[in-house]
Amino acid sequence: MGSFARVKWWKLTRLLPGRFKGEYHLPYKTALLILGVTIMAASITGCISYQSVRSLIITNLERNALLEVRERANKIDRWIGTRKAEIEILANTPPVRSMDWSVAEPYLKSEVNRLQEFQHLALIAPDGSYFTTKVGRALIKVSDRSHFKKAMAGEVYVSDPTISRTLKKQSIVPISAPVWSNSANPIYKTAEKPIGVINGVISIDRMAKVVEKLEYGAGTYTFILNSQGVPIVHPDARLIGNIDKSAPSLLESADANLANVAREMVYQKTGILLTQINDARVYVAYLPLEQAEWSIAVVIPRDNLEKELLPFNILAVAAAVLAAAAIFSAIVALKLFALNCIRTRTEAFLHRLTGRIRASLHLDRILQTTVDELGTLLELDRAIFGWYDPRQDTLEFGWEYCREGLPGGLGIFGPPGGPSGDLAARLHRCETILLYKTAAPDATASQERAHIELTNSHYAAVPVLTQTNRLGYLFACANRRFATPDEVEVLEAIADSLAIAISQSQLHGQIQEELKLLEEVFAKLRRTEEHLVQSEKITMVGQLAAEVVQKINNPINFIYGRLIHLNDYIKDLLNIIRLYREQYPEPVPRIAKEIEACDLDFISQELPQILNLLKIGADGIRQIVLALRKFSLPDEPNKEHANLNESIENILLLLESRLEKKILVVKEYNNLPPILCYPGQLSMVFASLLSNAIDAVNSIENYAQIITIKTHIVEDSPGRFIAVSIAHNGSRIPPETQDRIFEQFDHTKSFKNFTGLDLSVCYKIIVELHGGSLTVESPLQSPIKSPTGGGAEFMVKLPIV
Repeated sequence: MGSFARVKWWKLTRLLPGRFKGEYHLPYKTALLILGVTIMAASITGCISYQSVRSLIITNLERNALLEVRERANKIDRWIGTRKAEIEILANTPPVRSMDWSVAEPYLKSEVNRLQEFQHLALIAPDGSYFTTKVGRALIKVSDRSHFKKAMAGEVYVSDPTISRTLKKQSIVPISAPVWSNSANPIYKTAEKPIGVINGVISIDRMAKVVEKLEYGAGTYTFILNSQGVPIVHPDARLIGNIDKSAPSLLESADANLANVAREMVYQKTGILLTQINDARVYVAYLPLEQAEWSIAVVIPRDNLEKELLPFNILAVAAAVLAAAAIFSAIVALKLFALNCIRTRTEAFLHRLTGRIRASLHLDRILQTTVDELGTLLELDRAIFGWYDPRQDTLEFGWEYCREGLPGGLGIFGPPGGPSGDLAARLHRCETILLYKTAAPDATASQERAHIELTNSHYAAVPVLTQTNRLGYLFACANRRFATPDEVEVLEAIADSLAIAISQSQLHGQIQEELKLLEEVFAKLRRTEEHLVQSEKITMVGQLAAEVVQKINNPINFIYGRLIHLNDYIKDLLNIIRLYREQYPEPVPRIAKEIEACDLDFISQELPQILNLLKIGADGIRQIVLALRKFSLPDEPNKEHANLNESIENILLLLESRLEKKILVVKEYNNLPPILCYPGQLSMVFASLLSNAIDAVNSIENYAQIITIKTHIVEDSPGRFIAVSIAHNGSRIPPETQDRIFEQFDHTKSFKNFTGLDLSVCYKIIVELHGGSLTVESPLQSPIKSPTGGGAEFMVKLPIV
């Protein structure tokens, strides 16, 4: 590696022109050094990130697999529970309670045929003699069977597999229930003895078929252990044992990994772990059953669970290729720098590293700060935090606060007599405990004698349980009487905070990755929302343009542009006619006859008025076109000052065709100052709210249709606001809709009738872009009468800045 680096260094430095070597040699070396450090740091960071993300993905996959196995195992539990319930129901039937086999036999045989799950049913007398639906009276008693004893004790019991005494050499699972007399009081059954036992026999093969359904892809297999760790269901028949046929417990298996799994199962624990069984790396998901004293385990090939890592590995390879391309590009850039000697500040570029700011929590700092603050706050002799190892029954002290003059006590400590398994219980009772430091192979005699004495009523030990189920202890020791309720409360509060801090530290890396993903999602969502706003805006412009097209025709610009000239020309002609009449008051007969026929005086008075009306009409059309143009123009990148009263008037002008004569618009405007905003965005909001109000009042007939618009200034914390109210007396908004009316993609009308922006987009424009508020009230408590008893009012508040 060193020779390779020297060769590359020589190839790069030899490219420098001789006259620049002295000037740029040191910066060039510095640039190469920075590049090498950067590559190494990036490589290490990439490897650590890859391993961290891979670990998180595998953790999620393990959790999902365990949940799926748990869900499927619950089906087995329910199946066993159903069989227990069936036996218990049979035990309470009159034929069984009679304990007369001649009466019970026909009934039980019919139940065997009906239920299909039991090989046969048996009715057992208190002395252990019994009858079965398979052979009738049995010659051997079962008074020594555990399931018979449990049932006679009043318990519905699922026994471990055993060899049937009725069906020779067949392995069965007996399910037994007590049979109570008809006179037995259900409340006080425990005070009486059952009059017999009913027993249902399930073939172990049937149990195996039920368990086989619990699979997780090809190559998986399932096994069940009893409370002693003996397999009762297993693909390898050589390992299966029962009550009558003993088999080695997996707790004593030569395979240490398998023995460890069996130990967890016998302890009735739930979990999933990656281990090696029979020279194969597998995941083992295990959990206890509730309906029997068994634990079930599913062995999943590693590839089955980790196949979802393939896309991530491909992504990692792609990232490595991109990183190699980036490194190659940097080297090429350095070569170009060496050849041209122009980029004299390349080393500055290498120093501008981005992405170094990432919040991180240091566990060591958290724990050391905790014990320091605890020791100072309570004036302790010693404050220690350590991890408890239940297998070795030891405490690993890693962080401590000591009063001056006391020796340090870091290391692994345990009871002098070796592991006893009761250290945690003794700490909980605050007993006097002498802990010796565990001797290391190279420890000296003094180190072997190092110890810590925890004296009763002079110390407190508070457990700290993390989300990873790792148990820690926070110790507080003093040379005075300690552990008063107030002091313990302080310790517990600190322990709770410490547990949260440790969990946050452990989850910090995962949160950072999730935050990055959220930022990408939010960026995509913002782009989608902007596209949606523009699309809806274009759609609305098209609809409004279609409604005003009746008022606009092609020659309007031509007419309006020439009305001014036409007015001037007619004024000149009328002036010439007036001058002619003044100069020639007596026209010739033919002209006089035409003047009288066309009523020249009336035309002289009417023609200017007609031209003025034409100008007013053309000007109105131009105002509509101007309003539509202002509405449809894209927003400027920066906010502008605008008058909201004028914006609302422009919207009403555009909506004039929808505001039929039967709709009364009541306007209550107050003088408003110009507000700094995005005028186009606010116009879209007001247009949407007014369009929805028009749709609402159109839903009522034979009644006054009223829309009220109010604008005023209100004083509210933390300042002054412009309030715009748009109310109508149309149909009310249901309460269940009001709660989610501003949620994204929650349309309150069908798409066909939706004429404006989605209310969620209106809400974002008002709240996020302008810092205001948008609320709705329905039914409306106002003087406006509504035939539906409802109506609604949308209130927009915008801050005055």
